[in-house]
Amino acid sequence: MFFKKKEKEVIVDQKEEFFPLPNDDDGLSEFISTIRKISGVDLTPKQDVIKHRLSYFAQAHRISSFRDLSNKVLGDSLFRQEALNLVTVNETYFYRELLQLEAALDFAKSLQGDIRILSAPCSSGDEVYSIGMLISQAGINLDRVQIFGVDINSDAITQAQEGVYSARSLHRLDDELQNRFFDSVEKDFKIKKRLLPKCECKLINIFDEAFLELGEFDIIFSRNMMIYFDEAYRLKTIQRFYKVLKENGRMYVGHADLIPNSPLFDKNILGRVVYYQKAKNT
Repeated sequence: MFFKKKEKEVIVDQKEEFFPLPNDDDGLSEFISTIRKISGVDLTPKQDVIKHRLSYFAQAHRISSFRDLSNKVLGDSLFRQEALNLVTVNETYFYRELLQLEAALDFAKSLQGDIRILSAPCSSGDEVYSIGMLISQAGINLDRVQIFGVDINSDAITQAQEGVYSARSLHRLDDELQNRFFDSVEKDFKIKKRLLPKCECKLINIFDEAFLELGEFDIIFSRNMMIYFDEAYRLKTIQRFYKVLKENGRMYVGHADLIPNSPLFDKNILGRVVYYQKAKNT
């Protein structure tokens, strides 16, 4: 979800009069604080990289200071989304951390009735559709299952909704899986949604009310998001997940994610897989 693997090119019209790059460090700190309040993402550890990227972003929009950039983010929802897309990334692929996915699948098989699964952040949808593929192969009635993905990057959500991926995203899938679940589209691959349970990806910030309106889930995946949050926002994040996780549901996080000490969740280990459940004394 966070920090781009390569720079997004910002094109500046060379014919236009030169517009200076912003260089107000106080304004940069203000921008970083604004992004943190909106999304939880703490850009401070990557401040030098972010400064370089934002400088040209501001120049392209003819904004002379980082403080003005921060103010525009607060006052213009379309510009805010463009800025969020700039500082977040979609670094994922199909069947990532497969052991966790398979453990969640085993748990799903034990459930009665409808099964609701959440991927937050879902990035470009690779995780959402990976779960759907595993559900399909397991023979679970697809009508019982709903898989939701949420992310704050609108570019990522657009790709997730289109379901078109490069060969790199599928590098963990063998030919049989690729042929079964994807159609070739020139050099890319399009997921066959008709073979999967209902999969829905939405542009939602987990700190917004719309997140709670999604309802409760049996299984939550939140992998490689909290590593970019400070302690306060990690705590805020698990409080949000607590509200949408069913009483006996399970939450899976990334191996590098730092879970704050909290009375809300109990940590469990099954084989080589760690998962979290609501604490019994809460």
